[in-house]
Amino acid sequence: MLSKWIKRLSPLHRDQERKLTQAGLRVALSIRRYKNVSQDIQEEIRNNGFAEFLIYDRGAEDEQH
Repeated sequence: MLSKWIKRLSPLHRDQERKLTQAGLRVALSIRRYKNVSQDIQEEIRNNGFAEFLIYDRGAEDEQH
């Protein structure tokens, strides 16, 4: 318990925790932006009626060898 208290008071530890929190928030924001843009693009594709002409690549796991 005392070691946790000491770590929390340490300026270096607080700085590392702050950086980790900020990095996590940036990642969450990037994911949210990506999802929004992806949904916007999908909606635009449906609205323009050219989705049937697109070829979707499902990745290497679906390839036949």
